[in-house]
Amino acid sequence: MIVVQFPTGIVMPSLEDFIKDTQDCDSEEALFGALTPFLKSYNIDYFAYFILAQNLRALPPRTGLVTFNYPRDMADLYFENNYVAIDPIIAQSLKESRPFHWSHAKEVQTLNAQQKQMFADYAAADFIDGLSVPVYGPMGTIALFSLSSRGTKLDVSDEDLQAIQYACVQVHTRYFDLANINTEPPTKRLSPREKEALILVADGLANPAIAEQLGVTENTVDTMLRRIFIKLDVNNRISAVLKAIGSGVIVP
Repeated sequence: MIVVQFPTGIVMPSLEDFIKDTQDCDSEEALFGALTPFLKSYNIDYFAYFILAQNLRALPPRTGLVTFNYPRDMADLYFENNYVAIDPIIAQSLKESRPFHWSHAKEVQTLNAQQKQMFADYAAADFIDGLSVPVYGPMGTIALFSLSSRGTKLDVSDEDLQAIQYACVQVHTRYFDLANINTEPPTKRLSPREKEALILVADGLANPAIAEQLGVTENTVDTMLRRIFIKLDVNNRISAVLKAIGSGVIVP
């Protein structure tokens, strides 16, 4: 997972400029860095990018979180309370094809106590509004960009929403290029034990839980995952999972 920091002195690009800039990016970090000034031109300061499903196979949101640049206090609030597992915004994103305000999820769903508390905590942290942008892309993927700014409601027109969605689709597609995620079988086969470990990663388990499931140490799991990354020619967990599913190496 990559955590992006905002640069200073940025120049706001047009959608055409942004697409050109992303085509020129040579790394995932550069790609997400290019997204920052584009979103700022719509007064959007923060984003999180999740891959929610591939080839109709759902991925746990914690597994599919590729990057975010929300403030650390907001990120801690979200993950320490395990809101990622019950987030109604994520659930609604799987049912929508167009961007929507976070409040839409409250209007169309019956929220349980924990979900209501999530929105209350957001408001207490001064995140009173946000946008969810569902996108569809390579290898049958469904992804979500969760966008927001602190202390303000997002004033965006339908035309703005369309431009933002186009930009998010471009980032999603370009990410697959830069992360070398494709359907080609790896040249080096994973061992049965490595496949077992990667399936557990796809199921959303962290290294301690994987170690417990496999009856090995966390160091062994770490070593195993590094070998998997090398064999799949990727550099992180989500890329490994996506490439392995897409090429048929694992079926979680």
